[in-house]
Amino acid sequence: MMQFEPSTEGRVSAHFELVEVGLLRLATSQLVELLEAADAHAPGTAADPALKRLLPDAYLDDPEAAAEFRRFTAGDLLDRKVLNAKVVLTTLGEEPLDPISDEPDEALLHELPDDAPLAIVLDPPDVQSWLRTLTDLRLTLAERLDIGPDGRPQREDEDAPFLRDVYEWFGMVQESLVYAIDV
Repeated sequence: MMQFEPSTEGRVSAHFELVEVGLLRLATSQLVELLEAADAHAPGTAADPALKRLLPDAYLDDPEAAAEFRRFTAGDLLDRKVLNAKVVLTTLGEEPLDPISDEPDEALLHELPDDAPLAIVLDPPDVQSWLRTLTDLRLTLAERLDIGPDGRPQREDEDAPFLRDVYEWFGMVQESLVYAIDV
């Protein structure tokens, strides 16, 4: 990936290699699936701990108040997170997946002409969607890697090195985007 660069009228641009586009599409589509599968009325009780990290309790010392707050906010937060992720998919040239599709991987990893890098240009609202989605992707991976407050992954199985690399790469993409809009 080339760094995000400021462009005209508050836009930023970057080029992504084919493998990077495929990785972003796959991870973002999986995030959409996770969010859409969440029970909007009780995501705090969801079986997937990543949802608890994506939608943390508003009141740590008062479970009743946290449940009440979640009841009024979780649905809208989930909808916004899904919308942000779908903006990322659209800017990567991928229509959001049909949840009934039998072959999502083929759709996600389709070839670009001549394996050319994909040039993207983000306007200010798209930048915000990208930043929020990258945050959600990193939070989800942090949960999968069991990264605690000290910032160190606790997971040590055979998939951990790959997931750590993806987590760090998402951080690099996010940092590049922040620097590009901070000019």
